[in-house]
Amino acid sequence: MNKKELLEFYIGLIQDDFVPYWLKYYDYEKKGILNCINNYGDEKLSDNKFTWSQGRYLWVMSRLYNLNKSGIFPHIDNNELLVQMEGTYDFITKNSIYGANICCFLLDREGNKLLDEKTKRFDASIFADCFALIGMAQFTKTMERRENLTEVETLLNSIIHRVEKGDFLTEPYPIPEGYKVHSIPMIMVNTLYEFIKMKEHFNLPCDREKKYALLKIRTILEEHYDKGYIREYISTDENYEKLMVDRHINPGHTLEDLWFCVEFLKDYGNLQEYLSRITEIARKSFDIGWDPVYGGLLRYVDKEGGEPKGSYGDSTFEALIRSTWDMKLWWPHSETLYLFLYLYELTGEEDLLERYEKSSKYIFDTFPNKELGEWIQIRKRDGSPEEKVVALPVKDPFHILRNFIKIVELYI
Repeated sequence: MNKKELLEFYIGLIQDDFVPYWLKYYDYEKKGILNCINNYGDEKLSDNKFTWSQGRYLWVMSRLYNLNKSGIFPHIDNNELLVQMEGTYDFITKNSIYGANICCFLLDREGNKLLDEKTKRFDASIFADCFALIGMAQFTKTMERRENLTEVETLLNSIIHRVEKGDFLTEPYPIPEGYKVHSIPMIMVNTLYEFIKMKEHFNLPCDREKKYALLKIRTILEEHYDKGYIREYISTDENYEKLMVDRHINPGHTLEDLWFCVEFLKDYGNLQEYLSRITEIARKSFDIGWDPVYGGLLRYVDKEGGEPKGSYGDSTFEALIRSTWDMKLWWPHSETLYLFLYLYELTGEEDLLERYEKSSKYIFDTFPNKELGEWIQIRKRDGSPEEKVVALPVKDPFHILRNFIKIVELYI
């Protein structure tokens, strides 16, 4: 592996492919990103704005701006990033956050709150709050905006309060009754990491937040750990061997969370306590998720491999598992790129690098849109494009760019 060539490769993708694609979807009149775009990437479907996406875009623009202070991306204009960052921050803080420091899930182009059709609530997903905070924290740190700290911390306190009370929704994937889910401690670890990095930048104490996040990591790596895998859903009646929702593994979700845990433990915990378990989970999750027929990661698999098995009821999530288990999605694949390079740098274990190389070949043969740039984000099992919604009805600016940025940071 030539690290210099790898660094140049990802710098080129960021500055010559992905950033030019996304900059043109910024809403200069009303602020924020307009990313309700079809999967192919050539048609805007709506002017609505999901807070989820606004926070994610703000994180990406802010991180790029910070890196580019030292000229990492000579083809990117930081003045343009600044305009889009400031506008997106304003859109979130003036429109998305309302009431008792809660984030609205969906807004129209002007910033008017829209009721979620399914839940009949504005606050349809705690993930919207978390992604808003992640973006706000990164922007505040990047721009040295000490005056933003109270606003960001107030939102975090609201998130923690609702999570601990169980007073939250998780659209588009509601939690089945009687289950604990992996996604909540997972998003809290990442949210707290970004918040702590912001506070540390201003030399403020973070002991409370560190302890809280470390408890969430312990929940993930101990309570949700089972024979080398992470259980996405844990039921109170121990039906793990019977029900599809209990048996299924989400390889990509696990792989993404592993680097959340590694980053946090490396900076604020005891990474050596868990590193062998983390590398075990990474290997097993990747291997069980890899499609032996066409290559690439399957969306969902059974804990024994292959198509998810087990009895099922009539929940929305079970229907999703059955109907989309063999799809190839952009975001899990982008997570493999950073995770396996990161773990290889930490351990020097060659089989981890081999998994990066295996995944990388599949990814860059399959996902790039050679006509428009960026990636075709949703594909069928055989790799052909699939015009389908998998979460929000958007084309997402986050996962790929975030992982490319982190790879660049790994090697500069």
